[in-house]
Parts: sequence; structure tokens; C-alpha cells
Amino acid sequence: MRGMGVGSEIVESLGAYFKAQVWNAIIVVALYIAIFGATGVPWWLLTGLVAGLLNLVPHLGPLAALGLGLLVKWLSSTDDLMPLVWIGAGWLVIQTLDGFVLSPRAAGRAGVNPWLAIAITIGAAIVFGPVGMLLAVPVVAVGLVIYRAVERGRRTG
Repeated sequence: MRGMGVGSEIVESLGAYFKAQVWNAIIVVALYIAIFGATGVPWWLLTGLVAGLLNLVPHLGPLAALGLGLLVKWLSSTDDLMPLVWIGAGWLVIQTLDGFVLSPRAAGRAGVNPWLAIAITIGAAIVFGPVGMLLAVPVVAVGLVIYRAVERGRRTG
């Protein structure tokens, strides 16, 4: 009976985390589209969509998204470099928002403290690389559900 309850809690925790991650991705795609549209990037809708999807890839994805926006804009007009600066500034805002607001919020939905999520994601990235970064919060969320269940069992048993 307890195992069934723990299993349900794990599914609920991971479901909340992945649902929040999907919303984060939608928000980031919308932000890229808005930034690219405002800075005059040709094909801003398509470029923003692709950049937002690239952003899902740890480490290299955000850099590829920045490179894509800069390249498409630079190829369309090389006479004024200021839009490239604005694209870079917009990218920096998006990355800051994603790293310090959206991703920790998703971790919070899974029952992991947002500050702990930032710390474990950095630690897992250092130790395990991109795969560790992807799996850090879900693994800790599962571990916390199990830990809480064990603690409940101790108190009642």
C-alpha cells in the first residue's frame, strides 16, 4: 500500500516538473520570437521558433540559438551592427530569466527547493556533464519523495 502511494507521488512530482518544463519551453520560444521580431531578424517567426527549440539542448543549445539569430540578421544587413548588440542583450535576458526564474520554478513544482535546484544542476553539470544537468532535478525529486515516505513511515511505525 505504501509503495503504491510513493509511486503515485513520484508520478505526480515528475508530471508537475515536466509540465512546467513544457511551459518554460513555450515561454522561451515566445521570447525569442519577440526579440527577433523587435530587432528585425528576417524570418523572425521561424528563426525564433528554431532558436527556442535549440535552447532545450544543454550548454550548446543557447549558444546555437544566439548564433542563429546573429547570423540570420548579419547576413541580411551588414551596414548596422547595433541590431546585433540588441539581439545579444535580448539573448542575455532570456538566458537569465530561464536559468534563474523558469527552471527553478519547474523544480519547485516537483517539490525541490528552487535554490537547491540551481545548486544541484550546477553540481550535476560539473560531475556528469549535459546528461547530469538534464537529470539532476528529476532524480532529486524522486529521491525526496522516497525520503519523505520513509520519514512518514518512521513516524507512524
